[in-house]
Amino acid sequence: MPFVNEYIPAEDFERYGLHEIDKRQASAVRARDWTVDRERGIYLRELNRGREEFSYESYWTFFWRGTAYTIELHAIEGGGRPGAPGWAKWGLVRVNGRDAPAGLPEPVEEFLADLHDALLAYKDGGWFAQCTDFEVEVVPGLERRP
Repeated sequence: MPFVNEYIPAEDFERYGLHEIDKRQASAVRARDWTVDRERGIYLRELNRGREEFSYESYWTFFWRGTAYTIELHAIEGGGRPGAPGWAKWGLVRVNGRDAPAGLPEPVEEFLADLHDALLAYKDGGWFAQCTDFEVEVVPGLERRP
C-alpha cells in the first residue's frame, strides 16, 4: 500500500505514543493528520514549523523501521498552485539532532527513498494538499540560510 494522507485515528495516537512526542516539543504543531504507509508501518508527521524569517524550517517525526526519528527539513524551493501540479526541494538538515548526511540511519538509500515517497504523497500540505500532482527532491545536508 502506498503512502496516504489521513487524519490520525485515536488508537494510533496511543499505539505510536504521539501525545508523548507532542509533550516533548515546546511549541509543537500537534498535527492531527499524517502521511502513512500502514502496510510497512511508516509515517511522516509534522511537529513544528519556524515562524517569520525562519518559516522555511520544519521539524517532523519520521517513523521508520520501528524507530521514531526527529528530522529537520528546510524548504529550499517550491512552486505550484491549488488545482495544478507543484514541486518542492527539501534539504534534510538533521536526524535526531545529528547533521545529515552523517546522522542518517542505515541503509541510507532506503531511508531517503522512503522519506522521498512520504514527502511526495504529502505534496503541499498532507491532508490539506491542494496540488494535483507533485514532484519532490530531498537533498541530505542541504541547508537554507536566512
